[in-house]
Amino acid sequence: GGGLSGIGAAYRVATMCPSKSYILLEGRDDLGATLDLWRYPGVRSDSDMYTFAYPFDLWKSNHALAEGSEIKEYLGAVAKTHGIVDRMRFGSRAQRAEYDSK
Repeated sequence: GGGLSGIGAAYRVATMCPSKSYILLEGRDDLGATLDLWRYPGVRSDSDMYTFAYPFDLWKSNHALAEGSEIKEYLGAVAKTHGIVDRMRFGSRAQRAEYDSK
C-alpha cells in the first residue's frame, strides 16, 4: 500500500532491482495509509521521525513527534521526488496473486 512500508519497499525495488517493474496498489484514494484514514485533531506519530523516516530521504522538520498531516506531506514528497507516486494505483486492491520462481 501507500504507507511508510509500501513507499519504502517501492524505493528499494526501484534502486536495488532496476530491471524489475512494480506497481504499488493502495486501496484508499490517497497515499498515507493510516495517516490518511485517521485524521482526528492531534493525531501524531508515537515514534521519533528522525529515526523512523527513510535513510534515503531524511526527515527535515524540527518536530520529532510529528503530527499526522506533516508525516503525510513527507510521504507525498518522498513518493513524488523518487517517482514512486507515478507507479501507484489508488483505489485498487489485489484480489489474487501468483508467484512463479522460474
